[in-house]
Amino acid sequence: MAEVTIKIPDDIKDILGEINEMIYVEAVKEIARKKITYVQRRLKEMRKKIAIYEAKYGKSYGEFSQNVPDTLKGHDDWIEWSYLVDIADELAKKIEKLRFLIG
Repeated sequence: MAEVTIKIPDDIKDILGEINEMIYVEAVKEIARKKITYVQRRLKEMRKKIAIYEAKYGKSYGEFSQNVPDTLKGHDDWIEWSYLVDIADELAKKIEKLRFLIG
């Protein structure tokens, strides 16, 4: 677990007064909520692009990658599709972590 230290100028601290640690926790949760919205949008975009390849080849990425057509287009599509699947997986994991953070 990471520990975060926040340095606040004395004049700002005087204005804010005694701040309960929970305010910082709530601030981090709010940031996580906003980040989830952004990441979900990106994941949706990736899944749309993946669906285009699934429709084009009539199979999932796993099936396609076991029998990639021996053509330049086939290999190019495999590389792009692979990238999209990897990014989608990373984004899905990031969403899980953000949801855990929010509680």
